[in-house]
Amino acid sequence: MRVLALCGSPRGEHSSTYHMLNPLLAGMEDAGAKTELVLLSKLKMNHCTGCYTCWTKTPGSCIHNDGVDEVLSKFVAVDLIIFGTPLYHFTMSGLLKDFIDRTLPLYEPWLVEDKNRPGLSGHPPRFSLPESAMLLCPCGFPEMGHFDPFVKWFEEYVRIFGWKYLGAILRPGAEILSKDNFQHYLKGYYDDLRQAGQEIVQLGGVTEELGKRLTADLFPGGAETFRKTANDYWARMRGK
Repeated sequence: MRVLALCGSPRGEHSSTYHMLNPLLAGMEDAGAKTELVLLSKLKMNHCTGCYTCWTKTPGSCIHNDGVDEVLSKFVAVDLIIFGTPLYHFTMSGLLKDFIDRTLPLYEPWLVEDKNRPGLSGHPPRFSLPESAMLLCPCGFPEMGHFDPFVKWFEEYVRIFGWKYLGAILRPGAEILSKDNFQHYLKGYYDDLRQAGQEIVQLGGVTEELGKRLTADLFPGGAETFRKTANDYWARMRGK
């Protein structure tokens, strides 16, 4: 299996998203996959301007020469795409959205009936696309319910393009993952992420038991304790 993981956090290597992707990809490699991690924050990525040049004058190639075309060439050559992003305002980061907008050159301009959504129109792909996709998303809030709108959107996005959906790895209360002084405490969680990578390659998804461990509270006390701890932190940061 060939895997391309996109880290859509503007904080790059210092983000919770990055700290989740690393052990997950390590586990996939343990199971024999070839993986690559792309930090979108390292690209000088321009916005899609909606000029349609990639459909007319330079078919399949964007007017922006900023490194995105190189990533897209990898995008169409792998079996699995992992979309990694922090939850920003209950959806993806702007960085990941910019990248998704820039995938327009992968499609032809012609309007045809969408084979994945009969009765609706779509654009045929210009190249072969990945077989599978999955979502990885950390969130600062302690409750799982905050992911619901974004997960619903992502599931529809995967269905539109006919990819096999391998699920979502979601991490509430995730800000701690980006803190250097807590990394030793998180070893068990990272071990579980590594096991998840192995299971995804070997089984096509994460087992129910492991899935429960991946979403369990990292600290005891529940949401009330989490809120109090977070509010105490912000009070100290504001000098109160």
